[in-house]
Amino acid sequence: MYQITLTEEVYRNNPWDIPYKDRVAKLRNAMELGMKTVVYLYPEFDSSTFRYRGYNVAETLEYGFSWRGACFQYSERNKLYCEDVHIDVLIIIRCPWDSKMEDFLHKMRKHGAVIGYDVDDLIYSPKYMPNIIEALGLQEDPELNFWYGMTQRYYMAAQMCDAYITTNDFLAGFLKNDFDKPCYTLKNYLNWLQERVSDFYYEEKQAKDSEKPFEIGYFSGSPTHVKDISIIMPEVEEFLNAHTDVVFKIVGYMNLPEKYSYLVDKKKIQFISFQTFTGLQYEQAKVDINVVPLVNNSFSNCKSELKYFESAIVGTVTCATPSHAYAKAIKNQYNGFLCKEGEWLEIFEKIYRDGHNKSLLRRIREVALKEYSGRNQLKDVERILESLYN
Repeated sequence: MYQITLTEEVYRNNPWDIPYKDRVAKLRNAMELGMKTVVYLYPEFDSSTFRYRGYNVAETLEYGFSWRGACFQYSERNKLYCEDVHIDVLIIIRCPWDSKMEDFLHKMRKHGAVIGYDVDDLIYSPKYMPNIIEALGLQEDPELNFWYGMTQRYYMAAQMCDAYITTNDFLAGFLKNDFDKPCYTLKNYLNWLQERVSDFYYEEKQAKDSEKPFEIGYFSGSPTHVKDISIIMPEVEEFLNAHTDVVFKIVGYMNLPEKYSYLVDKKKIQFISFQTFTGLQYEQAKVDINVVPLVNNSFSNCKSELKYFESAIVGTVTCATPSHAYAKAIKNQYNGFLCKEGEWLEIFEKIYRDGHNKSLLRRIREVALKEYSGRNQLKDVERILESLYN
């Protein structure tokens, strides 16, 4: 592990909490400057899907010459519609249908807005529920009823839209087949705060050597990833038992099967609570390896590679299942490692034995910044918006 100092600089955990009037003013100012406007609508601002698909994109447009964007929540729909602002493009992000949404979309289209649907998972139609059940391990009726209802509502909202935006070409293929309308790919990427705090941790990390214990980190956004982590647990268990100075650190929500409780009791498996998105960069900077195991099916192949690039910018090496997005982002043994089932232990041993090459960690970070820095996405964001508008 790396003994990284937690930065004393204060970062806003919710930088999207901007007063409503200021977000509307941004649209008015854009109109006065002769720029086109886009609104990103999400049910309720959060640090997961909304951060990547709404906030980060609107932030990128701050550097633009032709477009400006602002983000709004469900509860602000009617108020926004009554404002004296023209909206050229409306992007609704994973929004479910309801009668008020249908009415809102009809009114926005009548006033000239082109409407796009942004979705980052294979969850927009109930016909994909078997994939969701397999990936998330859903069993109980309340969960099944919730997801069947929600995917149907996603579908009803999506079919009202003019075009679609998603995170990778694999998921885009499903959307094109299901709706037969234009579909664009815009990958998930970093925001300015992530990059700034990561700069601090990376520079400190480069000045130090890894110390004992050797740490493998798994960064879980939700407890629904238990089937993913189960893929590597036999090899993790063998690795932990082979070395007295190795720890498996799980950050976020996760409940492991009872058979691994003895490793928890021995403190070989440790749990860290769910982190803010800047706090996550600190935790990722400290570990020696970031692991991203996935059940390699249609559902996981639709997921983005965010667990790779968020670790990469703090100079942490990732070992990942070669799903569509991760196989595209990681060149094996160049800026990370791609591991199929049965190959994880060998890679763990290699990194543990050989130690960290500073030039490798530098290359990992440089590749990630080039591909996923927010400002570097401006061309793609504006290209997609122009295509939607025209």
